[in-house]
Amino acid sequence: MKKLLFSVLFFTFLAAHAQEEVAAVEVSEDDLGVVSDAFKENFFDALSLKARENHDRAIEKLLICERLEPDNGAVQFELAKNYMASNAFAKAETHLLAAINISGEREWLLDNLLEVYNQQQEYSKAVNVLEKLAKDNVNYQELLPVAYLRISNKEKALAVIEDLDQKLGLNERRSVLRRSLQNNQQQEERITGNLEELEEKLAVDPDNEQLYIQLIYGYSRINNMDKTQEFAEKLSDALPDSDSAQVALYKIYLESGELETGLQSMKRIFESAGLEESLKVEVLKDFLATAKNNPALSAYIQPAIEDFKDNVESIDAYLALGDHYKEEKQLQAAVSFYETAMELNNQDFELIKTTALLYLDTGAFAKAETLSTAALESFPTQPLLYLINGAALNKLGDFKKAINQLETGLSFLLDEPQLEKDIYGQLVVAYEKLGDAAKAKEAQLKMNSMGN
Repeated sequence: MKKLLFSVLFFTFLAAHAQEEVAAVEVSEDDLGVVSDAFKENFFDALSLKARENHDRAIEKLLICERLEPDNGAVQFELAKNYMASNAFAKAETHLLAAINISGEREWLLDNLLEVYNQQQEYSKAVNVLEKLAKDNVNYQELLPVAYLRISNKEKALAVIEDLDQKLGLNERRSVLRRSLQNNQQQEERITGNLEELEEKLAVDPDNEQLYIQLIYGYSRINNMDKTQEFAEKLSDALPDSDSAQVALYKIYLESGELETGLQSMKRIFESAGLEESLKVEVLKDFLATAKNNPALSAYIQPAIEDFKDNVESIDAYLALGDHYKEEKQLQAAVSFYETAMELNNQDFELIKTTALLYLDTGAFAKAETLSTAALESFPTQPLLYLINGAALNKLGDFKKAINQLETGLSFLLDEPQLEKDIYGQLVVAYEKLGDAAKAKEAQLKMNSMGN
């Protein structure tokens, strides 16, 4: 049933390789123009904050700059970059378009706009941007075939491949993509012929659920969404007690703007006794990913989650919910679901690490110490656990024990400079609290030697 969560393979790995060859240019200081000292101070503070990944504060500084100089392209670009880093892609798009309006269609602006559209899965807009970039840069031309595939334009994808082969010579990457496209075309022809046979069989046996499912999946594979919806709705009408059609219909309804109907389809999926829990988890993940880039769905997220958690009880379900709330910075809710997941599996290192770090972030230092201590019995060579344990002990005031744990953690490091720097940082705290200025200074010097 997982296959009914139809998604087209767009050879993303090819795009990733090609993208490595595309260089983005940052806005230079000269682009600021003649501006006030207050503007400069806030602007360069914002750049410093962005470098430290404090994007919320950087945005605050840049919004001051925007009020001072509303037509400054560099400000618009930096706002866009910070919003992108915060996954606020709709806001990033607004500021990139403003920057382009002010500064023109410069390559680095279009390149970032391309990323925004890809992140929002607005592939038609992405193609329009990429076509502009490709006019002057062959590296972007290499991305066009994949971009055309994302909007199901295989003819243009093949045409670009042929054009690039003629201009640049044969390329293994393009050859792989061409063969895949050609094989896919042949496969589609076979699938289409088979689908016609299935439709004939269904006409004779209209209550055969498996035939409907094969037709739904078959048409989704060739991206014929009208036919996919047609047979999903026919299945729902012919066999109203079957939940299988809803797996296709919920996504179709959401994409066509029938949000209430889509939510009802999801509710039915979550409540179904006949569908696998793993499928239900995938449906929720898909919905949350879709909602992230579709503001119209934001009001439906919490009702969908409530329906899901009332009906699905598995470690994958709790992890999915924990991940969602963590991404939304609702840390207490995330911790609650991770704790429930650990009741089912307390030997998952990634889960332990995530939960322990969240305990530190939320001030639950005793819990962080208890969890990391217990985890060290199973993972005694993991330096991160010693860091978490030491940091928690520092917060709890047990500085001597913290030092012992942190120094033990140092002995297990394997070329992990950031982790080493963090351990020395906690050692500085512990030694200072104990009044050992010499040891604190020694740890500080070692921490500083690790660089930024």
